[in-house]
Amino acid sequence: MTRAVAPHRVTGKEALPPPARRRRNRRRLVLVVLAGVAWGAAVLVVGPFGLIPFGLLLAFSIDPGEEETGPSVRLTTRNLGLAAAMLAAFAWFWLGYPDLPKSALVVIAGVLIALPLGLQASAGNAARDRTIVVTKRSLILALWGLVLFAVLYQERGVWLYGLAVVCVVLPLSLAVARVRGARRGRIELGLLRHPLRRDMRGHLVQGLNIWLCCALLGGLLAAGGAHIARVPFSLSAGQLDLVVATLAAGLVLLAALALVPRRRVHVPTNVAVALLSGFLVLQLGPASTTSADAVVLDSPLAGEWFVFNGGRSVLLNGHSGNERHAIDFARLGANGRTHPGGGDARLTDYAGFGSPVLAPADGLVVGVADGYPDNPPGTNGDRANHVVMDIGSGDRYVLMAHLQQGSVSVRVGDVVRRGQPLAAVGNNGHSSEPHLHLQVQDSAAGIDAERTYPMVFRDVDITRGGAWPWGDSRELRAGDLVRGLGS
Repeated sequence: MTRAVAPHRVTGKEALPPPARRRRNRRRLVLVVLAGVAWGAAVLVVGPFGLIPFGLLLAFSIDPGEEETGPSVRLTTRNLGLAAAMLAAFAWFWLGYPDLPKSALVVIAGVLIALPLGLQASAGNAARDRTIVVTKRSLILALWGLVLFAVLYQERGVWLYGLAVVCVVLPLSLAVARVRGARRGRIELGLLRHPLRRDMRGHLVQGLNIWLCCALLGGLLAAGGAHIARVPFSLSAGQLDLVVATLAAGLVLLAALALVPRRRVHVPTNVAVALLSGFLVLQLGPASTTSADAVVLDSPLAGEWFVFNGGRSVLLNGHSGNERHAIDFARLGANGRTHPGGGDARLTDYAGFGSPVLAPADGLVVGVADGYPDNPPGTNGDRANHVVMDIGSGDRYVLMAHLQQGSVSVRVGDVVRRGQPLAAVGNNGHSSEPHLHLQVQDSAAGIDAERTYPMVFRDVDITRGGAWPWGDSRELRAGDLVRGLGS
């Protein structure tokens, strides 16, 4: 009599014949070596943005079979210790970013991203059959995403690139992955057929998580999140509309892909998506309210000007922390751009260069710099010509910067009235093309004031660049066109 033997489930390494296993191991080795090369280049040359290929190469060095059907990370003392190390490394990276050398930041970030490789995985077929899992690859990708988020936050002015990745690169990459997964039977179609079924709850929660994030990213686009691209990339209104439409289409695709997820729900990447949603909520709030300490000013410029940096959100305003409420104004020409086009444009070709700068309030001139030369277009300098006015009895000061060399017509000690010409728009200091930098601050410092304040403008007509539908703070933000009613 022959005893029945339960079929042995073949997974992972057992499913592969020796030649295929060797090919897989060679592939993993190549990816790990390339990841090490990318990390070394980031430490020595590229800086934090060199972590982009490093994280991807490291994540995909993990065998796809292990990711789709392999074991989940288990709860052990060792794994808890590594988790604590991850939290400590991320906190060190975030808090130390302004002060640590770039090479040290890359080393810390690289160690953080690689730590999941040391985690212990669960054993047994039951662990392999779980739908909701924590895998090494998903942890690496989540930590990689958090590190890049920190870089974007700290560097400022580069959010547009992150937006392009999330709204265009990510949906296209996931679409390709879904097509490949469908051919291999690794796509879960139950969410489309029976979204409320008990075994679909994890996928439904994941879908809601993604859809919320897509909606908030759409809100960012509506608030003018892509308009910061118009000046540096010299886009016309039509070209900018095409950029916004492309980003919006990518979000629609990303939301649609959530209906056909992979069979497994990966907890770390879902946590990262939820954290991004929370951040977006905090950043979009100021677009709907007026700050209680906003300072009221007149327009510092005559005619119509375009705001390419402005708003109480790092997603709309690329200025660093000590200038976070500053506004940058650029003038658009008849072609809808700041200059006629071409790489050989001169300063005099820019529509705003040499335009009068007007006092935005009554005040006392307490600081002047007028001798720094204007930068050729596309280059930057160290120091900017500027005028600082005391407009609040020693507690509120207005700074106007990047003024044309030799154009300042006032001196320290002069009393000026709002609307009085003070200088002309130039291109010196940290400025690659002519524009006016305006901020209200707490001291007479020409640079690096401790604190800045939000601004609202009276007697101006504002044409919103974005279509953010909730509230109107009357504070200028990226994408707005503003014109003084008297001009």
